Amino acid sequence: MGASGYTGAETLRILLKHPNVHISELIGEQSAGKNIQEIFSNFYGKELPVIKSFEDSNLSDLEIMFSCTPSGVLSKIINKIPKNITLIDLSSDFRFQDVNLYNNYYNFHGNPSFIKNFVYGLSEIFRKKIKGSKFISCPGCYPTSALLPLVPLLENNLVQTEDIIIDSKSGITGAGRNMNLDLLFSENFGSMKAYGNGNHRHKPEIEHIIDIVTNKKIKISFTPHIIPINRGILSTIYVKGSYKKVLEYLENYYKEEKFVKINKNGTIPKISDVVGTNLCRIGIINNQESDRLTIISVIDNLVKGASGQAVQNMNIIMNYPEELGLDNHSLSP
Repeated sequence: MGASGYTGAETLRILLKHPNVHISELIGEQSAGKNIQEIFSNFYGKELPVIKSFEDSNLSDLEIMFSCTPSGVLSKIINKIPKNITLIDLSSDFRFQDVNLYNNYYNFHGNPSFIKNFVYGLSEIFRKKIKGSKFISCPGCYPTSALLPLVPLLENNLVQTEDIIIDSKSGITGAGRNMNLDLLFSENFGSMKAYGNGNHRHKPEIEHIIDIVTNKKIKISFTPHIIPINRGILSTIYVKGSYKKVLEYLENYYKEEKFVKINKNGTIPKISDVVGTNLCRIGIINNQESDRLTIISVIDNLVKGASGQAVQNMNIIMNYPEELGLDNHSLSP
């Protein structure tokens, strides 16, 4: 659902190589009646259903639905979705357990009574809860890049809770597929800009999830930036702690994970290391003569930051190997 957006198309691209998936319905309101090839030419030659409106779609035989609609859409129609369907949502509608937080940063919530049914879909942190749930709310892209290194460290008191600074840069696809003048590539090429006015919607999401996992009410400083590339996020996170202890703990914490890799020997990851993959790569900088260390976390905002993590969550729910359909190497160059 929401097949004509960037995350919808990316989810479809990933699912087409998944051996256990059959695409039964493509749903979109503005694109209803079109073939997906008319919108994204990279699907040319694929035998796929014509896009239908939600009301005209046949949901009776579906096992899983991926909702890639803008925030506010799913909450208004979720009661019309058959109860047997496993629902994986990529919007913000059910990321907050506190409806007041949602209402403060988004439009008034369309179905607050449903919030308690959803599990936050940060795969490596909430795996056990995801496994037994039929309702998954996938994280935002910036929170994914920040929470994967921060949650284990804060949970085990390896970094101080005060003065955490997150400086993130994202490709333009992170803002979605729309005709906003400020998001045209020609308006951003050769430049870089901060946005959010210190109160971006992903700031309370990061703080909220840290509170849920660690029971610590932490206030962060978060500034997102747009950079003139199509996809990718690089988050620079400044914390106070021991370089050696932080590095060793993250290496041990994620040593068995398929999609979170800690760089060794002081090497620092870059966006091109993860483009096209479901990987999060993390590197640590030991700042000489400073009580701060710097964590660099990179993801592809459309894959690990959205569609890839959604498919990873499906694999967890269905007891498939987590890498099924997601075993891509990064593109180089």
